[in-house]
Amino acid sequence: MIRINLFRIAAVFLLFAPLFAHAEKKPPMKAFAAITRAGPNLDFIAKVPMNTVLVPSTAELYKNDVAYYLASAVAVVENDGDEFELKYKIYAGKVGEPLKKAYEETFKGKLENKQLIVNFPTTIKYMFEDSDEYGDYEFRLEVENLKTGERAEAKTPVKLVKWEKPEPIKYGKELSKAIAQYNSSFNPKIIYAVFTSPHMSYSDNKGNFAYAVYGFTKTAFTRNKFLLTELEKEFPTADKTQRRNTIQLFEMLGEGYRLKGLDKSEQGLRDSMWDVVTSIPKTDSIPDSGAALDILWGEFFASGEYSPIEKIILCAINNSVNCVKFSELICAGKNVKDEMSDIESFMGVTAISACWSLLSNYNTNSLAKKYISWSLSNMPKERMDAFNSALNATTKYLSHMRQDDKE
Repeated sequence: MIRINLFRIAAVFLLFAPLFAHAEKKPPMKAFAAITRAGPNLDFIAKVPMNTVLVPSTAELYKNDVAYYLASAVAVVENDGDEFELKYKIYAGKVGEPLKKAYEETFKGKLENKQLIVNFPTTIKYMFEDSDEYGDYEFRLEVENLKTGERAEAKTPVKLVKWEKPEPIKYGKELSKAIAQYNSSFNPKIIYAVFTSPHMSYSDNKGNFAYAVYGFTKTAFTRNKFLLTELEKEFPTADKTQRRNTIQLFEMLGEGYRLKGLDKSEQGLRDSMWDVVTSIPKTDSIPDSGAALDILWGEFFASGEYSPIEKIILCAINNSVNCVKFSELICAGKNVKDEMSDIESFMGVTAISACWSLLSNYNTNSLAKKYISWSLSNMPKERMDAFNSALNATTKYLSHMRQDDKE
C-alpha cells in the first residue's frame, strides 16, 4: 500500500497577484496542489524573495521513492486583513478505484493581503511500496470556505513507473554541472547518473578527499535510499570504479554490511574508511575550514535546503574582521605572519573562501541566488555591514591575485 505520513509546517503565505490583476472584486476561490521530491522543510517556498517561488514538481515516481504533496488555496478573503476559515480534505488512490481520505482539517487564520496564497500547514509525505501496482494514481484536494460558502477542488495525477537505470554521465564537466543543478529538479536519475559516471571519485585530481562530492552523495542517497538497493544489486557485476565508489559510499552511510564478495584490496578500502569518516568535518555549526564549506555546498546541491547557505553567510560575517585584515595585508604586499596569528589568518582565508563560493554559486544556481537574496534582505544592519566588508575585501583580494597571475 501507499505509505502516507503527515507532518506540520509553519504557515506560509505567498503573494499571487495575477489572479487579482484586473478584478474589481474577489475572484472565485481556487485550490491547487503539487507533488514534489523537494522537502520536507519547504525552504524553497518560505525563504525566497516574493513572487520567485518555483515548485520542482514531478508526475512520475518509483517504488520507495519519497515525495511530498503540497496543498494550497488562493482568493480566500474579500479584503486585506480579513480572517479566513478553510476546511480541506485530501484523498489519494489508484485511478479507477475509489479514493481514500488521507486527511481532513479546518485551518483558520488572517490575511494581511487578500492576494496571498494560503499553504495548508499539514503536508503529506508518501511513497509507493513494493506491493503497489504500477500505473496511474491521483490525489484530490477539496476545499470549503466556511466564511463564504465557496468550494474548490484540485486533482493531481501521479504515475508509478518502473525504475530504469540511466546512462552514466560521460564527461567530467557534465558531472559537475549535474551536481550543481540537481536541486532544480530532484530527479533521482541524475544522482544515479552522477554516481555511475567513470569520472565519479571521492578524490580530486591532486589526490585530496573530495569534500563537496562527499556532501552531495551522502545527502542525496540518504534522501533517496531506494537507490542504495539498486547499487547493491549492481555491485557484483559493476566495474572497478563503481565498486570502489559504492564501498566508500556505503561505509560513509553505515551500510557497508550490505556489500558481499569483496576482494582483498576492497576489504582494505572498506577498513580504511573508518579513518576517513571520523576525520570529516562536522557541518552542524558555522564552518571553520574550506573542507566544511565544500561539504555544505554539496549538502545544499543535494537537499535544496537553506541551512547550508545560512551557515556559509554566517562564516563570512563572523570572520569579517580577519577577512578584511588578511586581504589588506596581501594587497599591500605585507607579511601576514607579522600582523596576524595563524588562527586569525586561517579564518580570514576561510571567510574569503565563503564569500567567493557565495559569489560563484549566486550566478550559477538559481536556488542559491534566491536564498542569498532573501537572507540579505532580512539581515540586521550590523550583520549586513560585516558581510559587505567581507565581500568587498574578498573582491579586492581576488582582483589582486588575478593581477599577480597576469604578471
